[in-house]
Amino acid sequence: MAEAEFWAGEMGKEWARRADALDRQLAAAGAAGLTALAARPGECILDLGCGSGATTIELCQAVGPDGAVTGVDISSDQVAAAQTRPGNERAEFVVGNAETWPFEAATYDALFSRFGCMFFGDPPAAYVNIRRALKPDARVVLVVWRALKLNPWADVPARVGAEVLGPTEPPVLGAPGPFAWADPVIFQPILEGAGFTGLEWAEQPITMQIGEAGQEGPIARAVAMLMRVGPLARRLKGLPTEERTTIAARLAPKLEPFVEDGWVRLPGTIWVVRARA
Repeated sequence: MAEAEFWAGEMGKEWARRADALDRQLAAAGAAGLTALAARPGECILDLGCGSGATTIELCQAVGPDGAVTGVDISSDQVAAAQTRPGNERAEFVVGNAETWPFEAATYDALFSRFGCMFFGDPPAAYVNIRRALKPDARVVLVVWRALKLNPWADVPARVGAEVLGPTEPPVLGAPGPFAWADPVIFQPILEGAGFTGLEWAEQPITMQIGEAGQEGPIARAVAMLMRVGPLARRLKGLPTEERTTIAARLAPKLEPFVEDGWVRLPGTIWVVRARA
């Protein structure tokens, strides 16, 4: 299944249903990117892959009543969730693929994305189209994952899945997906080829709070989340209950060292990528 179809369909629904938990999970990554962008009052900003709108809320607050924020996402379910969230009343939302969306030229003072920029089927074409929407010298901040092995929140469940189901095929370098931009050798030529300048990137460690709030213990909540969202979740689609139960039983003890203050808190590592249009 193509990434666009995947996110427009069932995965978008999963993320919309669990928006609050996923916002907590990704809060540190979003904060790092928003700090780097430093949105200003009165600016017009494009929130690429806005999901359920948590970063859009922050951007709306930063630009104030004289500014404007457009959130674009391929998932109609996530956009529907974003539109109903307090703080997004002034935002405009687009359900569509930014790779081909007919943005008005030279509209935005800045481009921001928290993990919404690595899924395009034709990244060079996508970023030519997106850059066209930006004003000359517009600021760009993109938050992307570093390699899987540097992100235990994904690597730990992926390894458990491999123990039970066997190894997966190695991903094609740069193929669309959450870790597509793990190496600057991938994203640097894409962005520079589209005309972006002043490209730089900085590594940042983060900690992610895993799971939805509830009466169950922290490990049970985290196992449930990791089996519904993330790399392991993709492998579990259509599996019989017996295999899913086996994976859950093997994953639970792997998470015990990460319990803190009633939550499983797993480490991750991101790139904060900056550029100019």
